[in-house]
Parts: sequence; structure tokens; C-alpha cells
Amino acid sequence: MTDFTNDRITKAVPVSNDYRGMKTEAMILQKKGAPFMMASVVIWTLVTIVRMLPADLMTKNLYTFYCPALLIPCVLLFSKMTGAHVFRNRNNPFNKLGFLNTLNQMLYLLIVMWAFNQKPEAMLMLFAMVFGAHLLPFSWLYESRTYLVMSLVTTFGSMIIAVFAPEVYVGLFMIVCQIVMSALLLIECRKLDRAQKAEVEL
Repeated sequence: MTDFTNDRITKAVPVSNDYRGMKTEAMILQKKGAPFMMASVVIWTLVTIVRMLPADLMTKNLYTFYCPALLIPCVLLFSKMTGAHVFRNRNNPFNKLGFLNTLNQMLYLLIVMWAFNQKPEAMLMLFAMVFGAHLLPFSWLYESRTYLVMSLVTTFGSMIIAVFAPEVYVGLFMIVCQIVMSALLLIECRKLDRAQKAEVEL
């Protein structure tokens, strides 16, 4: 009978002692994803403008899909403005996890694509709910209550607004949520920077 002890497991699967350091590095370099949230303000502003156009619903839905194409250019712009480095140090597994969580949204968008033809009047609501839901894992990655709370607020809030009010209010709601979220994340980053400086001085 093989004696498969914990000691053998530890030797076979090395565990990094710098877990906390790598996670902190990811939070600092990426500014807790703040550039992405700031870019989302631009995206949702464009989406809202599209929903106000004097066009038929299918046309507005199609133009809505075009708006996220500006995400990466906006992220790069806001990264320079905030001093973030969202694509630096890809060897850090936490940086890779952040990118994977972002890509995960692409799978959810299949639901939105289904609604484009089958339930066009619900497409914007589903788009907003998908966006809000994909934020939840970042609450662990960036140790941020902002992501946790705003994920729930945007997901349930957009659904409730879509049921009781015209769809343009969903867009306005998302703009406000993203502005608030961006501000709160920048505040969190400032506190993190201060904590790191204090730790270095000690």
C-alpha cells in the first residue's frame, strides 16, 4: 500500500510563498481594473445615445453591439491617465485571472445575441445584466467590496428598471453606476498605495 503523505504532495506540487505579494502586485498594477470601469462609462454613454436615436428597435440593437468595440482603446487611454499597467507582467497568475474573468463575459453575450432576434425588446436589459454579473469574481481578485455591491446593484437594478420604465433609463442607470464605481475604485487604489508606502517605510 502506497504511503502518499502530505510531505510527498508538497514536494510534488510546489506552492509559492509569495501568494499575497502577487495578488497585491496585480491590484496595484491594474489599479483594481478602474480603467475598464472608466471605459465602461464611455461605452454605456454611447449605448444610451444609440437607444435615443429615431430608429427601429432592430437597428438600435445592432448599433448597440458596435459600441463595445471602443473598449480596448478607451482602456488604454484611461490606463495612461491613471498610471495603470493592465497588460504588464503576464507571468503573474492573478493578472491572467483578471483577463480570464473579462473574457468570460464573451460567453454570456451569447444570451444577448439570442435576444437580438428572439426577444429584441429585452436585449438591452440582458446586456446590462450580463455586464453586471461578470463583475462579481473581481470582488475576490481585487479584494473589493465595490465590485461585490455594484455587481448586485447593476444586475438586479437594470432588470427592475427595464420592467417598470422605458429602456433608455437602463442606460442612464448604468452610466451612473459606472461613474460611482470608477470613483470608488480609484479611492480604494489610493488607500492601497498609501498602505504599501507605509509598509515599505516600516
